Amino acid sequence: MAGFILSSGPDGSIDVGLLGEGRAMDVLVRRDGTDVLVVQGDRLTGEDPPQHASLADLAAWTERAHSRYCAVLVREGRATLWSDVGATCPLHWARAGRTLLVGTSAGALLPRLGRPVVLGDAERSLLPGGRFAGVTPVPANSAVTLVVDAYGEDPVSVHRVAHLPDLATVTDADQAVRTVRTVLGASVARLAAGADEIAVSLSGGVDSSTVAALAVLEAGSSAVRTYTVGTPYGDEFAQAAWLADRLGTKHEEVHFGPEQLAGMLPGMIRALETWDLLTLQIAAPACFLQGHIATDRSQVLLSGYGADLLFAGLGGTGGEDAVEGAVVAQTRATGRSNEFHPAFADARHTAVRHPYWTREVMAAALDIRGRLKVRDGEAKWVLRSAAADVLPAEVAWRPKRGIHEGTAMSHMFAAALGSDDPSVQAGRLYEIATEVFRSGGPGTGPGEAGQDRRLGGMG
Repeated sequence: MAGFILSSGPDGSIDVGLLGEGRAMDVLVRRDGTDVLVVQGDRLTGEDPPQHASLADLAAWTERAHSRYCAVLVREGRATLWSDVGATCPLHWARAGRTLLVGTSAGALLPRLGRPVVLGDAERSLLPGGRFAGVTPVPANSAVTLVVDAYGEDPVSVHRVAHLPDLATVTDADQAVRTVRTVLGASVARLAAGADEIAVSLSGGVDSSTVAALAVLEAGSSAVRTYTVGTPYGDEFAQAAWLADRLGTKHEEVHFGPEQLAGMLPGMIRALETWDLLTLQIAAPACFLQGHIATDRSQVLLSGYGADLLFAGLGGTGGEDAVEGAVVAQTRATGRSNEFHPAFADARHTAVRHPYWTREVMAAALDIRGRLKVRDGEAKWVLRSAAADVLPAEVAWRPKRGIHEGTAMSHMFAAALGSDDPSVQAGRLYEIATEVFRSGGPGTGPGEAGQDRRLGGMG
């Protein structure tokens, strides 16, 4: 996978080590005088970062030029680390004495701390600040500024990178539907642009079906491949195939079994850097699909994930304020979960892009009042209404199923881990994580100290 570790030297020098070669993501290392800029991301454009630019201009460039990214700028004795709105490229920092370490892999930082590896407990999988003692993640949509040559981990400042609404204000139904239709269509168009072929993970529900339909409108049915994952315990093959036939996409049903899941788990835990049961259940079908479609060339996979979180897909009780509060809480929790982590896909030459998890779509969704998300007992009402323009009504208004429920991941994990008790499963995942991370993280190769370097990727 593409990734990096930046470390400070006792003489004030900055070294950048590269974590393997990017296959769908890339790493850019830019030295501009004494400044050092390092960016990991999925490049959408060939635009280079502006030279001698302010932090605000560099942050604007990272968002403009990438579908997802994280970055660090070292300037005048301070390091500023920032992430995209969903922390879809996790970034971490740690101290080893006075040495500042910044890396895209927490597991790669652990051997450099000079202390025993301590993982968060099996049930919660989190320690204060992160999953590993001594390693702190950059929050979603945040810029964290640290003194390079210092002790301690307290930042100088933390501020938001992009504006997202603090409170929802939109109550007009027609306006909300038009806005969702517009921003989601633009998001799919931007993330699909330039790809010769587009893969879409298709369940047949409204979230992924809308992405597939918009991709077909953007690129034509001959350029879109759709895939549906099923297990011995559950599948959504019939409804996905029905829609794929109407969209005219090349479609494939992918069969996923417990033995394959058991073999994947150590690699998933290593790549996603989590051992949380629910997160792994959500991620497992997507990870299996990424392995199934992997080739020796880079490709784009569009996902419908994130819509449930933003549009109150779980419904809600307790009134509008409760619905809106749940949306904000779930969105923030997902930014800490590593569900969107790109490492597993990147190692398989695949750039996964999430049209619902772009700044424009997130901003629009978070500005819509709960009464339009859950209306007349219908969850995701505003999204379904917007989707009805591009989908058959029976798909736009199909009853909700969780992303991991259609494939019955609870049964798959019970079979793979030898127990149907969630606490036992969590303990066994923790045992796997302990073995994985205490065995040492990935090593780094040399960066280019004196010139720009851009590695791998699709841009």
